[in-house]
Amino acid sequence: MISTETSVILSRACEVFILEITMRAWIVTEQNKRRTLQKMDITGATAQSDMYDFLIDLLPREGTNRKDVS
Repeated sequence: MISTETSVILSRACEVFILEITMRAWIVTEQNKRRTLQKMDITGATAQSDMYDFLIDLLPREGTNRKDVS
């Protein structure tokens, strides 16, 4: 069980994380002169920073044509 305050903090942390990774992915999208954010943009955004190394098992490596496993 977790307290109400903890669930609120975790919820906000998730919001901030999603916003941060989406903004970084959008930059990659614009660099590729597109207007639709794609999975490869998220992969590219995470590859640009060591901060996202914990996602290495969840996202395909850049340049691979691997199908979704999920």
